[in-house]
Amino acid sequence: MTDLSKLFSSADILVVDDNPVNVELLIDLLEDEGYSCIEGMTDALKVEARVHNKRPDLILLDIRMPGINGLELLELLNRTWGEETPAVIVLTAQIDEATRHQALQLGAQDFLTKPFNHIEVLQRIRNTLQLQRLLSDRQEKTNLLESLVAERTQELRILSRQDSLTKLPNRQVILETIEQLRRKNCDLLTFFIALEGLDEIGRLHGYEVTDQALCALSGKVQQLTQLPIRLLGVWSTEQWVLLCETEVSESQAERIAQCILEAIQAPLSLQLLSVHVRARVGVSGSSAQRNAEQMVRMAAVALPTQDGQWQGYNQVLESSLLRKNQLSDALYNAIDNNELHLLYQPKIDVRTGAVRGVEALLRWNHPEYGRISPMEFIPIAEANCYITTIGQWVIDEAISALLRWREHGAVDEYFTVAVNVASAQLMQAHFADDLIAKMQQSGLPMHALELEVTESDLMQDMQLAVQQLQCLAAAGLRIAIDDFGTGYSSLAYLKVLPVAVIKIDRTFISEMHVNTQDQRLTSTVIDMARHFQFTTVAEGVEEPEQFKLLQAMGCDLIQGFLFAPPLAEPMMLQLVASGFAETPAFSA
Repeated sequence: MTDLSKLFSSADILVVDDNPVNVELLIDLLEDEGYSCIEGMTDALKVEARVHNKRPDLILLDIRMPGINGLELLELLNRTWGEETPAVIVLTAQIDEATRHQALQLGAQDFLTKPFNHIEVLQRIRNTLQLQRLLSDRQEKTNLLESLVAERTQELRILSRQDSLTKLPNRQVILETIEQLRRKNCDLLTFFIALEGLDEIGRLHGYEVTDQALCALSGKVQQLTQLPIRLLGVWSTEQWVLLCETEVSESQAERIAQCILEAIQAPLSLQLLSVHVRARVGVSGSSAQRNAEQMVRMAAVALPTQDGQWQGYNQVLESSLLRKNQLSDALYNAIDNNELHLLYQPKIDVRTGAVRGVEALLRWNHPEYGRISPMEFIPIAEANCYITTIGQWVIDEAISALLRWREHGAVDEYFTVAVNVASAQLMQAHFADDLIAKMQQSGLPMHALELEVTESDLMQDMQLAVQQLQCLAAAGLRIAIDDFGTGYSSLAYLKVLPVAVIKIDRTFISEMHVNTQDQRLTSTVIDMARHFQFTTVAEGVEEPEQFKLLQAMGCDLIQGFLFAPPLAEPMMLQLVASGFAETPAFSA
């Protein structure tokens, strides 16, 4: 017995011939060769049942048989089993070309001619079994590959519909779910949840803790079984959407939103750490006019600005957002379109009434929207990163104005122009060097330009801000702390910051003539500034009584509508020339 025969010795072989002698001959031959699973049949009509009960690996099939001949049986097997029809070797004494061709068309693999040559019979059987084994192995590998591909495709389909970290449904599933609920006319509240503080957690404790916090929060929200939650999904890493099938009412929206905020903002214990995540929630309700995308967008529009708050969508918010977008687009081209200009508010010497300097204040006139308040467009500029370009324009305009005034003798050598510097400008690595170079190129003395910075802006990166300001002060520029007393006021900051001027915020001035507490606070700030040898400037002076109190306290300079609002250049220069010594406030 050859090695190849051993390989196929267990093959199931069915011999079909109406001559019992031929059947017996082939069975004996195959058994002698070592094949162990052989069956003979003389009735071709029983073959189909045999194949149905136990599919053989190979059929040795006679062509000419009573009842049903070999070709008819082969055609029947093909109709029943298709590609799974067993391999067939045709047995024949003699066969014409047409019959041979028909047998091959019906799937016959080979022919054995009677009388049988034993060596040829065994070889042809081995060849056919070997071919079938190769085909079977290939089919198994193909089936396995198809199964793996199908399995992986299903995995990818699932992954494409969920967030990789939390395993929550993604925005595609969110939108599909909303549409499904809308088609069923379900009442639906959509909650857009903005998670805050995750970046700080990552920087402080590592981003693995941030990931754990997100997973823990998703679990906490999903465990709010008292809420009619249909779906919690991830819109983006730090923005989630919660769908609740419930009546659309303000009371229901408030109840659910408060539950969400409480669950998210409760302390999380992770790796022996206690971390806090803050949240804001916007809400929109379903209506026949709103599609899925609109419901999510409206909930996002409704996001309040303060953490720990929720807000429902309304048309006013939509209009406000539309105006912000319109102003943002318009602001992008405001400098090129010559729509920006500066006004100047005088700083008046409390003792003499002389105008010692001005604060340059940015204004915007748009041809379509008219005059736009700085309170409206400055936050837009900061949010869209236009503030650095606009801030640089303000500095350039202030330097040009100073050069022009000095050239015409309209101001003396000690006259200063103060410009506001945003935190984004201070965070530019080369801001100080570029400004110093610009001042040197202009030929102006460094003290002629004063930079006003707010305490809150310094807190974004105190170390970098201090480096920039120290560099500027060392070159001779004057640094003023604006809105002093309203932010993170600390004597420790005054110790490290190269401050030359403190501006007392108008909130302390507005009621100081009727509020003794404000008087004490203002007097304390002025006394402290005097000890530090800082110049003090009081903002928002509007009443004569305020002015008299500031005089008595020893304040150095004042700004306010009592003497002058922000003015265009010609009017401001007239006041510089005349001063305020002869005005009723001073003469009194």
